[in-house]
Formats: sequence, C-alpha cells, structure tokens
Amino acid sequence: MYHMSYFTIKKTIFLVYSNEVLEEFNKIDKFMLLLEKSNIGKFLEKVCSNKNNIKYSPYNLFATVIYCFSKFKSSLREIERLCKFDLRVMYIMEHQTPDYSQICIFINKYILPYQYEIFTMITKTIIDWFNLDISDQYLDGTKIQANANKYKFVWKPTTYHNKLDLKIRELLLNINIEVTDKELIKSYKLNQLIKEYVLGENIDVNNIPSGKGKRLTKEQRMYKKLYQYLIKLLEYEKKERICGDNRNSYYKTDKDATAMVLKEDYYSRSSHDFHAGYNIQFLVSAGLITMYGVFQDRTDHYTFIPMNDLYYKYYDEYPKNECADSGYGIHINYKYMREHDIGNYVKFQSWEGESSGKRPQLFYTFDDGVMCLNTCIGEIIPFNKYHHQRNKEGKLYKFTGCNECNYSYICKKNLKNKDLDYRFYEIVKDYELLKEEARNNLLSPEGIEIRINRSIQVEGSFGQIKQNMQYIRIRRRGLEKTGCEVMLVSLGRNIRKFFTLLDS
Repeated sequence: MYHMSYFTIKKTIFLVYSNEVLEEFNKIDKFMLLLEKSNIGKFLEKVCSNKNNIKYSPYNLFATVIYCFSKFKSSLREIERLCKFDLRVMYIMEHQTPDYSQICIFINKYILPYQYEIFTMITKTIIDWFNLDISDQYLDGTKIQANANKYKFVWKPTTYHNKLDLKIRELLLNINIEVTDKELIKSYKLNQLIKEYVLGENIDVNNIPSGKGKRLTKEQRMYKKLYQYLIKLLEYEKKERICGDNRNSYYKTDKDATAMVLKEDYYSRSSHDFHAGYNIQFLVSAGLITMYGVFQDRTDHYTFIPMNDLYYKYYDEYPKNECADSGYGIHINYKYMREHDIGNYVKFQSWEGESSGKRPQLFYTFDDGVMCLNTCIGEIIPFNKYHHQRNKEGKLYKFTGCNECNYSYICKKNLKNKDLDYRFYEIVKDYELLKEEARNNLLSPEGIEIRINRSIQVEGSFGQIKQNMQYIRIRRRGLEKTGCEVMLVSLGRNIRKFFTLLDS
C-alpha cells in the first residue's frame, strides 16, 4: 500500500473476487497516488481551510468528481447515484453518499475559482509520471451548444443605435440645442440635456395631461419625445454592454452565450437557425489536453494568443512547436509566434487551395519586392478612392502584362473586368514572408509528420469528448461555470489517458 497523507482510503469494502475487479481497484489506487503526487491535497487543504461548511472529506469528494468525469459521468445526479451503487465510487468515497446539491456546492466553491491551477497540477504530474514529450502542441477548437433557449437571442443594436442618435440630434436641433460631439450621445448626457430643457421652459413633468382629447404644448410634446428616446437609448446601451466589443449577440437565458451555427448544421446545412454556443479550444500534446479555453468568439482567429498566454502562465514556457489549421493563420498570430520563438506549423487561409492546386500562390515576396506568376515585379502606387487600404501595414502593388500572361485565367478569376492589361493587389510584405516560413515548415518532413499527428491527437480528443462521452451540450450557464465544466471534462479525458498508459 502506498503511503499517502491526503488521498488515503481507510475503510474496507467487500469485493467479489475476480482478476478484473482487482485490476480495476489497483488502477484506482494508482489514481489516488497520482492525486497525492500532484500536491493537490495541500492545495485543497489551503483552499478548504473552513471545513465547517464541508460535510465530507474534500479529498475523497474531489477524487470522486474527477473519477466520475473520467468514466463519462458528468451529471451531478449521476455522480450522486454512483456514490450509492457503484463499487468503485463507493470505494473512493468510503461509503459516504453526498447528494447532488452538496457536490454542486463543492464544485462551485472550491474547484471553480482555482480550475486552471487544479487542471495543470494534475496534468503536469501525468506528464512527469510517464516522462512524456510535450514540445509539439496541437491547437483546435469546436463549438458546443450552451444551456439556453435558442429562440431567446438578442442582436447587438448597432444600426438601430445609430439611427436613434440621428433622431435625437434632429429633435435637439428643433429645440435649439446643438450637440457638436461626433460620438454617439450617451444616456447620461441626454438626461442632463432633458433636465436643462425642463428647467429652461418651466415644464411641470408631473402634471402633463394624457389620454384622448388632451392637448399638449409644443414643449410638453418635445419633452415626452425626448423621454421616449432616453428609455430606448438606455435599452440599447444595456444590450451593447452585455455583448461587449467582440461579439454581436447574446442569449437572455445565458447572457455569456453567443449565437452560432454549430458544426453539425454548418456541414449538413440542415438548419439555418442559430444556436446558443461557446467556442471550446484545446491544446493537445502526447494524447493529453494540456490547456483548455472557453471563448465567445464565433471564429478561431483571436483565440490563438489567449490560449498560448494561458499555456505560458501555467507552464512557464511557450510551446516549442505549434500546429493548427487555417482558422488561426492570420498576421497577428504569426507575429506572436515569431516574438515568442514558437515553431510555426500553422496553416494560412489559402493553404488548402495551394495544396490542392485549385488556387495556386499568385505572388512571391522577396527582399527587393513582390513578383507575380508572370515574373512581373509589382510597382508600389498610392491608395485611391477605388482601392481603399484594408490593412495598416499593407501596400498597393500594380502588376502589368496580364493579357499576355498564361495564368491570367487564374489570377483574374474573381475580377469583374478581365480585359485589362493590369491588376492591383494589396500585399502585407511581412505577412507574406511569415506565410512563406510556415509554408516551408509545413512541407518539410517534420511538418508532414506534425500535420498527421494533429489530426490524430486533437481531433481524437474532440471525438472522445463529443462521441464517446456524449458531451454535446453544456449543462451550466455563464462563462466561468462553463469553463469549470469544460475543465472537469478535459481532466476526465486526461485521467482516461492515464489509465490507458498504465495498461501499455
């Protein structure tokens, strides 16, 4: 028997003798030893210092929750039932039977605030136990449906807010109040202007007549109209505050969830309805989920940097190499990898077209300039009203000799006027050089091996969670609670991998 200070099982349990049962309980003993080695016991002892609120051993209850998630049981009522009838869970809990509400309180109070610390402490111990190499990290994401009513979503009222602002300014001009500020009028500013108008015109706001046949003065009508606009403005500002800067919708039943088209609907095109969802991101290496993240973004573009920042925060280093699909291959992500010396194996957005030959690389960047497929060196010209600058670092290039080019049918495929002997194209030179670096890495023997590994490891992890664990809908609401649930699911996946490695 292992000597353990925290995760010690003291009570005996009656077992029907068989090799399978003994093997399973030996795995549980090693699982408890894993938790002991991770120093999670000392962490829980510090966190759960006020033990008067905990009726059960926090160490046994924590081990039970993690073990149940590893066995695809993520419902609190299922965990409660297993504590009563499953021999393995009874063995860990030492015949104690907490109900689902007590388990829920324990998770929300002692696991949720420290979810990343708990996750990385146990994951690092698994890595050290088997001496796994995690220098190559594989990043991918998926969308999972949130626990919200899909017909209760609210769009960010940006357009309506702009129209309301024009109406407010027009009405204020009618009462000789001019607002010179070009920014949208805020509710507190409008409220202040209304008060000044009421005082200046001596309007008794408490005795304004209402109903049919009641005549109002011009000042009273203006005041009522401004007050209606103020109420609507407060509503729009509240919706925009809930949405934030990085999304355009939210759900009334889960305000952190975003309106998304899930992958099943996207690929099958079976539905055009939006669903409440979260963007779940995983970093995977050596078959283990090394980092997770829950985001509100509908795309993967801007989840790359936060995921790597989380990895650095809890592992004290950046990945040596990182591989991801074309959803992450934008300029700021490539610059981030260069700044932190991360091996760039991230596909760019035109990778599939280039690799299949349907959309070959049209322009090549050198130190001296940019050259097209027809070996024409591009001439830098200023932007004009017909060609607006899309990127602050971009430059507009003019390429000539298109009518005699054998590749013009490819180059001008999406252009309206195909008869011109020239074409314009905006190019960010630094981005093209970083893409060239990624292209060389991806086509190297090491890059081919990493690409194959990515599809096996990270897609395999999502397959385990969504197909085997049937985890296709989040049970909790809110960004923090959803993150804690995803952590428990990810940690359960890692514990399953731990059991698999024990057998190998």
